[in-house]
Order: sequence, then structure tokens, then C-alpha cells
Amino acid sequence: MEENPFWGSGNLENLADNLRDMLHCPVTIEDVNHRLLSYSSHDSHTDPARINTIIQRRVPEKVINRLWQEGIILKLMQGEEPVRIDGIEDIGLGNRVAVSIRKNNEVIGYIWVVDEEARLSDEQLKLLKMAADSARSELLQIHARKKKKQEGYQDFLWQLLSGRFTTREAVEEKFRQLNLEIPASYAAVVFKFKEDISNKIEQRIGYILKTNQHVSVSFFVVVQREIILIVSPYMNKQTLAEKEVSRFIHFFTEEMEEKFNAQNILGASGSVYEELNKAVKSYQEAQEVIRLIERFPSELKGVSSYPELGILRYLDVIFEKKSKEGYEHPAIEKLVKYDKQNKTNLLETLEVYINNDSNVNDAAKVLHVHMNTLNYRIKRIAAITDINLKNTNEKMSLYLDLKLKRLEESTRL
Repeated sequence: MEENPFWGSGNLENLADNLRDMLHCPVTIEDVNHRLLSYSSHDSHTDPARINTIIQRRVPEKVINRLWQEGIILKLMQGEEPVRIDGIEDIGLGNRVAVSIRKNNEVIGYIWVVDEEARLSDEQLKLLKMAADSARSELLQIHARKKKKQEGYQDFLWQLLSGRFTTREAVEEKFRQLNLEIPASYAAVVFKFKEDISNKIEQRIGYILKTNQHVSVSFFVVVQREIILIVSPYMNKQTLAEKEVSRFIHFFTEEMEEKFNAQNILGASGSVYEELNKAVKSYQEAQEVIRLIERFPSELKGVSSYPELGILRYLDVIFEKKSKEGYEHPAIEKLVKYDKQNKTNLLETLEVYINNDSNVNDAAKVLHVHMNTLNYRIKRIAAITDINLKNTNEKMSLYLDLKLKRLEESTRL
């Protein structure tokens, strides 16, 4: 068996330097989530992708996405042999050779070599494989340390979400004990899958979370079909904007579908807070968004945050009052009776019309009818119910009562 010249390198920094000396090419070593672990020196002619990776301590998102699109990451994940990569000029990537670092069939990291002249020989590719074999033990130690730390983080997350901390000072003390940076602002985020999350899916989730460059993920935990996260501002940003959280939610669901074919994931966030002891409130708000999206998918299409719920945030309170009073909107009762007797769907027409802010064109598209047909139905509804659909208060009352009716029907199921 050929002796591995990289045994005894000591650490990943020495390994990267030793490999560079043997291959005469710049080297970087990354974990499975494309975070930079070590890198060798390079001359002044290296490409922008390498420079940005070293500065950011991770591979830029646009580079990761392009490598996925080109099938390069998938090829590295599926095989043990080094992969030659032609330069991709528009993302600043020169010629590369890469190899995965593996433990059995699991990829735990990568070694990337800048091969400017595409000249690495078969013997040099063997050296690259040996370097990957040597790097395995060091990466496994790093992984074990991270896993132990992550377990402590998850305990802390559950303490936050259960409301164990009542003061900001108590939370800050725990942050200091765990050597964590205290975020200036944060939000709880929940992703709900259609099925229980397997270990394989959890690994893919971790990959997407750690390669995202929209928010910093302070903590995350998997519970059956849900992922619960605390997110904070990305890198050096001081405050977390709700639009950034929404972009992250969209990014996550899109990446999971495109890269791993995980479909129909619901994502939601609570409000952004500065007070750390309000994590439980943000988490409860995110859960409320998920619950309402499941009950009102058309009305809340595109909604992902608690503030975006609008008046539907108060639906449960209004529902409770309605249940105590036994009130039924007379216009809705008349339309239910009329539809039943005449086999029409005027109540549905009314709800779609109000949902679309009385826009005849938009409502007609949803109902798949001509605008003239819809205008006739609206006049018929007004005649049957004696309501004024130009009156904001009447429309708002009808909107709420229609939602309450659907909420009541769903609770009977």
C-alpha cells in the first residue's frame, strides 16, 4: 500500500500548505457547508472566487448556486474521484480540481485546488485523494466538537421557546456562558414539512441553513415535521429587517425544492424583537402564521410573517366572541339559503370578490367567468341581501364573518 505523505501534517493549515508545495497550486479546505477551514498561500494572480472565499470565510452564494446548477456539487457528493472543473468567468471562478472528504458514504468536506493551466497529472490527482484521506480525521474531530456544542445550543433554544427566561439579563448571561454573540435583533422562524424529517433531510436542511447569506441562524432544532430557528442579522448588519427574514424563508423553500426536491414546505416568522426574553412570543406568532396559512391558503398566499397577517391576527378573539353571542351575519344566511334552493354559488362569488378588494377583473379570473357574468352576480347578491358593497364597514364585516364561517367549518372536521 502506497504511503500517504500527508499523514502527520498535524492540522488542516499544514495539510493545505503541504499539498500546495506538492501540486504547486493554491489549496482551500472547506467543510460540507462550504465554510472555509484552511487555505494555503497564493500568488497575486488568483481568481476573485478564491479571494472572496478567504475574505468571507465561506464560498460566495452565487458560486455555490452555479456549482449546483452545473452539477459539480452533486458529482462531488456522489463520487470519490477528483473532479476537474472548467473556469466559469461570470462568477470569477478559474479552473479547479476538487475532491470530497468522506467518512464512508457521507461527505464531510472538500478540498479545492486552483489549477490555472489545467495541468494536474494523474499522479498529482492521486496525491489530492491522499490529502482528502488524511483530512478526514481532523474534520471528524471538528464535527464532534460542533455536535457537542450544538446539543448545548438546542437545550438553550428550548429554554428560550418555553419562556423559562423572564428577563433580558438572564438570557444575556446564558449567551455569555455559551460564548455566543448577543444579537441586536432576532425573529423565530418555523418551517413545516408534509412528512416527518428524516436524518437525511436534516443534513440537507443544515446544508441550506449554513450556506444561506440572508440571515445568521443562531439556533435550530428539528421536531418531527418542523424546523424551529432563531435568526439574527447577517454578518455585520446591526438590525434584522422583516423583509430580510421573508427573503430567507423564500430562499430556503426554493433551495430545498430545487436542490433536494422537497416540496410544499410552509415557512413563517414571528415579529422581529430586540428583547431576548420575547423569543417565546415570536415563536408563538410564527406558529400562528403556519396555522392560518393552512386554513386560508388563498387569502394568505405569499404571506410569511406575523405582521403580514393583518386583521386575521385577531380572528380567534373575534371567533370566541361570535361563538358566545351566537351571531350569524344575515346577508350570509340569505346567500346560503339562496344557493341551496337554486344550486348557485353566490356566497363563493361574494367571498372571492371581497378577497380581491372588489376588483372585478381579478375576481373574474379567479372564478373563471367573464366580467359581465361577475357584474350580474354582484348585482344579484346586492338585491338578495340588501348590502352595500361600496361601504367599507359592511365589506369588512362580511370579510370577517366569511372567514369566521370557514374557521367554524374547519373546527368541525
